[in-house]
Amino acid sequence: MPELNSSTLLFQKPDFEIKITTFHGLESVLSNELVKLGGRNVIEFKRGVSVTGDWGFVYKCNYCLRTAIKVLVPICEFTARQADELYTAVNAIAWEQLFSNEHSFAVESVLRSDYFNNSMYCNQRVKDAIVDRFRRETGKRPNVDRKEAEIRIYAHIHQDKWMLAIDTSGVPLYKRGYKTDSHQASMKEVLAAGLIQLSQWNAPSYLLDGMSGSGTLAIEAAMYALQIPAGMYRDRFAFESLKQFNPELWNRVKESALSRIKEIPLTIQANEIQKKTYESTLKTVKKADLADVIQCTNASFFELPPQKSQGVIILNPPYGERMPLSEITHFYRELGNTLKRWYSGYTAWIISSHTEALKSIGLKPSKKFTVFNGALECKFLGFELYEGSRKLKSKL
Repeated sequence: MPELNSSTLLFQKPDFEIKITTFHGLESVLSNELVKLGGRNVIEFKRGVSVTGDWGFVYKCNYCLRTAIKVLVPICEFTARQADELYTAVNAIAWEQLFSNEHSFAVESVLRSDYFNNSMYCNQRVKDAIVDRFRRETGKRPNVDRKEAEIRIYAHIHQDKWMLAIDTSGVPLYKRGYKTDSHQASMKEVLAAGLIQLSQWNAPSYLLDGMSGSGTLAIEAAMYALQIPAGMYRDRFAFESLKQFNPELWNRVKESALSRIKEIPLTIQANEIQKKTYESTLKTVKKADLADVIQCTNASFFELPPQKSQGVIILNPPYGERMPLSEITHFYRELGNTLKRWYSGYTAWIISSHTEALKSIGLKPSKKFTVFNGALECKFLGFELYEGSRKLKSKL
């Protein structure tokens, strides 16, 4: 197989395909973001979107997209049915022209093939080919670090068709960099940003995150409204470790995005019942420099009178996975009663994986979306709370 140097790889074209991953259910949101960002040939696929652009657009995607998890740049495509064919194809790529042997790397794969049936074996063969190439061409091999690799190579295998791509993001883009504490059960920032956009909330109208947990929804809403780049708080992206990295272009991309930040009056409330979580949210909001637009309160949503006559409520209540059905349905019934009692004139959105409990709310949703919170399939339901909604309470 002829050697594939940096001038013959896919991303050396003036414009090339970029593949961007997201959570299942947010593909259309990510697609809309890419169109607004100036992307061309935007095509949705399961848990992702492909787009055409250049390296400047790769930087822009990493820095600005709110619902992206990874930005992948395809390196090459080839055919292989046997392990030796795979090794030869990967070893022919001039990896030393992509990254330094001083950087650690890792290989991951997605496999659907009759010719290869073990993704770990595929990863190992790709890794061996890369390491041997570096040792032959530079005299030194890079280290492999599966957990904290500076460079990640992704292999997509469909039957005998292979596509290798390089991850330009590094740690997932939902790790924004503004959180002060680690909240194991907190909503991922990408999902929160997606829910904000699906809700069609528009600033400067009032937004209440009634069961805020660590405050992710409220913070993502503020960033969205003020057009603060999603990656502004991050220290680093993986593309900065590539030999193709252009610092001047990167600085121009950042300066352009930062120049679009708005200063508009906002009223966003993050309410959390747990004192410790509430105090952590205060710190996070302060670290994100959003304390002037996000009001944090410590109260039960069931005892929280509205601050405005109208607005948008987004609720992420307990999903009740460890609660008896009678207990969780009662909780959701009271949730519906509270919305009817206090929040006439509002639009309310609720995300939950508990479909039976959602039926207990006693309101008919006007909009429905299916999204995933981690591994849990959830419904994201929108309710228009008219004056007549209160009258329904007496019939329940």
